[in-house]
Amino acid sequence: MIDVASYIEQSALAQTPDEAFALFRRMAAGLGFDRTLLAGASNDATFRARYAVTASAPIIFNGFPDHWTRAYLERGYLAVDPVYAFIRTQWRPVIWATLPDQMSLDPLQKRVMAEAAASGLHNGVSIPMHGPNGDAFVVSLASQYSGDLGVERHLARLRLVAAQFFFSLTDIWTSEGRIGEAPALTPRERECMQWTAAGKSAWEIGQILSISEATVRFHLSNAFTRLGAANRMAAVVRAVRWGLIAV
Repeated sequence: MIDVASYIEQSALAQTPDEAFALFRRMAAGLGFDRTLLAGASNDATFRARYAVTASAPIIFNGFPDHWTRAYLERGYLAVDPVYAFIRTQWRPVIWATLPDQMSLDPLQKRVMAEAAASGLHNGVSIPMHGPNGDAFVVSLASQYSGDLGVERHLARLRLVAAQFFFSLTDIWTSEGRIGEAPALTPRERECMQWTAAGKSAWEIGQILSISEATVRFHLSNAFTRLGAANRMAAVVRAVRWGLIAV
């Protein structure tokens, strides 16, 4: 298994979407998640044309079992898939096993989830992504291993890996994959970014560094601006790419 920092370096050099997906699949498998998929969160004609979607569901890269994908498409499960319906309203990852605690599932939705598990999709998690042109996407990971992988324990790393996959992919899509000279961060900005990469909130970082939460947010905001990042995950990925922090 390659480490996350090495994965970020390698995927940033991917030349084709297929290469980016192959690197992502290998990294995810090393974490125990050997089933991966990228789909659009929209299935309208514009999205389908833009990303050359040919199946009835907006699947762009598919590492899920073929027999499950065929059944999913033939039975029209996109219209009733509870994960797909729920993730489209979220900014945060959705752990499949916790979905019944967050929404009421009807019998058909329960059937979709049961059939997914029977097809070898366990320990599932779906992560929303937002890309060019305002398009929304979903990166999903699962495992053929039916035991407990501890998805919540892996969640921060899975989000980072999924985000880097998506950023490398959009870099290729938009032909803007060059990484320029690393921006200069102050020592405090680096500290705050390092703890952000570890999954700490602004309040937690303040407690660790003995500064106020407002001061942490100030340093993070400055770091995001220097890194050209719109959110925490993008900032962490770019900071790692440039070697400004370690993971």
